[in-house]
Amino acid sequence: MGRISDDVKNRTFSPVYLIYGEEAYLKDNYRKSLIKALVSPGDNLNYSFFSGGGTDPGEVLSLAQTLPFMAEKRVVQVIDSGFFKKSDDDIVDYLEKPSPDTVLLFVESEVDKRGRAFKAASKAGYVVEAAKYDAKKLPQWVAAGFKRYEKKVKRETVDLLIDRVGTDMTALDMEIAKLSSYAGDRDIVTSEDVTELVSRSPAFNVFQMIDAIADRRLNRAVGIYYDMLAEKESPFGILALMERHYRGLLVVKDMNERKADPAEIAKGAGIPAFAVSKYGTQARKYSRGRLIKVLDSCVKADRDIKQGNMDPGIAVELLIVDTASE
Repeated sequence: MGRISDDVKNRTFSPVYLIYGEEAYLKDNYRKSLIKALVSPGDNLNYSFFSGGGTDPGEVLSLAQTLPFMAEKRVVQVIDSGFFKKSDDDIVDYLEKPSPDTVLLFVESEVDKRGRAFKAASKAGYVVEAAKYDAKKLPQWVAAGFKRYEKKVKRETVDLLIDRVGTDMTALDMEIAKLSSYAGDRDIVTSEDVTELVSRSPAFNVFQMIDAIADRRLNRAVGIYYDMLAEKESPFGILALMERHYRGLLVVKDMNERKADPAEIAKGAGIPAFAVSKYGTQARKYSRGRLIKVLDSCVKADRDIKQGNMDPGIAVELLIVDTASE
């Protein structure tokens, strides 16, 4: 982002930008920053937009090679074209000698770094990967988000917010704005604000449900399941989250027994670093044998649903009942 910020500040733009990666929030921020700096409001003569795999490379290049009309630059924005998964010869030819009067901005979900198009874009302009944000740094990013609204927040409040929302930066950014507005004249956003205002994510609900199952609190576990169904979560989606969570618990349990460090456990289990302790506490409630048995039951329920042998809602409820009753 530093290079893009410098280009915007100095108004020295590359003829080509390629922004790619999994983190939609970062990609959108990079994209918006460039578009805001390059495109005057209402200027439809010098700005063109394309989206999707059906984008015609010939049309993109025709516009890219057209001089701007009474403007410094022509801007052509192309989103998820697929041009960088399977290199298009015409696109590659243009990237090897791009027009200095045009900024061609590509925003892609997937790229082939070995492909000719990717290599040509790297030479012609600026390529930036919007990778998933480091989970260890996410609490700092959230706290900085509140600071933009002149709000303070304690670490436990940040952790609760991430717990409820998950690690999706777009969703977190929306909740930060909502909580800051809700706090009004107060300069501190509290955990009570988060509990009052922020809906629990499906992953958060599944964590609570699995905790209840571990403690054999059947009514609590089934109650959470019904609440999720009332919130329009699908039984099949809940089952997938349960299976993923139990696999994470098994990894955490095994790695804790090997005395692995928290960063290694987080990577192995595919969970945020701040959640390792919570997962460890929950994993201790299950024996290794019980976790393996539960995972087998998840696989069986998944198979029964896919083969049409059992209604999805009933299959998941029976899984919860059987697991909490063991």
